[in-house]
Amino acid sequence: MLDVVLHWLPLGVSVCVGVVALLLLRSEKKARHQLESKYQAMELLAKNARQQHESLSKQFNELRAGSIGMSQKLAELSHRFDELVDKQNELEMHDPDGRLYSRASKMVELGADIHELMEECDLPKAEAELLLSIRKQRMLR
Repeated sequence: MLDVVLHWLPLGVSVCVGVVALLLLRSEKKARHQLESKYQAMELLAKNARQQHESLSKQFNELRAGSIGMSQKLAELSHRFDELVDKQNELEMHDPDGRLYSRASKMVELGADIHELMEECDLPKAEAELLLSIRKQRMLR
């Protein structure tokens, strides 16, 4: 009987080795397939990340260009505003009647009556009445 066992033992070992090898090959194939799937998913994620980065970079550059343009426009408007203020101040200094009406307008705001306007600002009665009328209309709004 020992002869029979010794005779079939190499065959049994060979079959066991074959079964183990087959199981290992299946396991390796499954692991390789999972690895390839994960690699493809990773490549897809990297591609999406690159596309998103490019899109965000383009948007950022557009925003930057827009803000530079707005900054230049604001500087231009600020310069024009300063010029207008200078011109207005110059006109007020060269227009004595304008200063007179400005003074009369301030007096009306402070509650001056028609006689005070006529005396202090040397205004005709009709002009003094007009200033008071304008003041009353503004207060009604």
